[in-house]
Amino acid sequence: MKPGANVKYITSAPANIMLMGEHSVVAGEKAIACGLNQRLHIEWQGRADRKIHIFSELGDYETHLDNLGDHPKLTWVLAALRHYQPSLTHGLTLTIQSDFKSTLGLGSSAALLAALLGGLDAITGQTPDFQQRFQTGLHLIHSLQGRGSGTDLAASLTGGVVLFDPQAQTVESLTSHLALTLVYCGYKTPTAEVLQKVADDWQHQPDLLAALYRLMGQTTEAAYLALQNDNSTEFYRLVNSYQGLMDALGVNDPVLSDLVYRLRQDTGIAASKISGSGLGDCALGFGQLSSALPGFDPLPIAIDSQGLEIQPL
Repeated sequence: MKPGANVKYITSAPANIMLMGEHSVVAGEKAIACGLNQRLHIEWQGRADRKIHIFSELGDYETHLDNLGDHPKLTWVLAALRHYQPSLTHGLTLTIQSDFKSTLGLGSSAALLAALLGGLDAITGQTPDFQQRFQTGLHLIHSLQGRGSGTDLAASLTGGVVLFDPQAQTVESLTSHLALTLVYCGYKTPTAEVLQKVADDWQHQPDLLAALYRLMGQTTEAAYLALQNDNSTEFYRLVNSYQGLMDALGVNDPVLSDLVYRLRQDTGIAASKISGSGLGDCALGFGQLSSALPGFDPLPIAIDSQGLEIQPL
C-alpha cells in the first residue's frame, strides 16, 4: 500500500453493555456483555505530510506524528496513535462520529478503541486475530485506566452476545434478539469509588466476599447456558437473581431499587437489574415497556451481531 493521501478506510464498532457479571468479573469470573445497534464510526484519510488531524464531537485537534501531543478529551485516540506510531509512515486525518452520546455510557470508550485498533491495523498492514487485537486493546486500557477486564472491548470487537473469560481472555459468542430497555436514574457514582466502597465494606470478611463473587460467576455461567438453550424463563430468573447478589454486595440504593422493581411491574419487562457498577447510573430491563415510566426517559436498545467492521474506500 502506498503511503499518503490515497489511504482511506471507514471503521466502525458497536456500543456495548454488560448484561451480567458486573463486579465479579474483576475477581476473575466470567461476564456476559453484548454489542448494540448504536455504532461509532471513524473515517481514515491518509495525508501526504506527517500531520495528524482529528475531528470529533468531543473536540478537534491537530498534532504531528513525530511529536504527538495530548488532548484531555481525545486520550484514547492519542494513546492508540502512540502505540502504532513506529509503524505509521504518513500523517492521517480522522473523523469520528457516533450514533450515541458518550455521556450515556454504553461502552463508548471500548467502541472507540475497537474502531481505532481496526483502522490502525489496516493502515499499517497488520491482520491480527481476535486474541492479538484484544491484547493490544487491553494493554492500552491498562495504560490509561490502571485496571479493567476488557469485557466491553471484547463485546465491541465481536458483536452479538459474548461470554468473556477474563482469566483465559477468551470469548464465546451467540446471536440473540433480546429486547432491552435502559433507564438512567439521574446520577452516577464513578466506578472507582464503587469498587473502593465494596473493598471497604468487605475488608473484614474476605472469604465471604470471595464466595459471593463465585456465586455471581456461577449465576452468570448458568444464565449464558440458558441463553444457548433458548430457555428464556430460566435466563430471566437468573437475571433477577443476579440483581439480588448485587444488592448483597452493597451496590444497590433506594432509587435504583425502586427503578428495578418498577420495571419488573411492567407487563412488557420480563426481568430487570442494575446495569453497570451500581450506586447510580442505569437499570436494565429485559423487554420493552408497555406503558410510560413517569419521571424517567427510557432508552430502547437492541443487540447487534455485527462487531468491528473495516471497510476500504
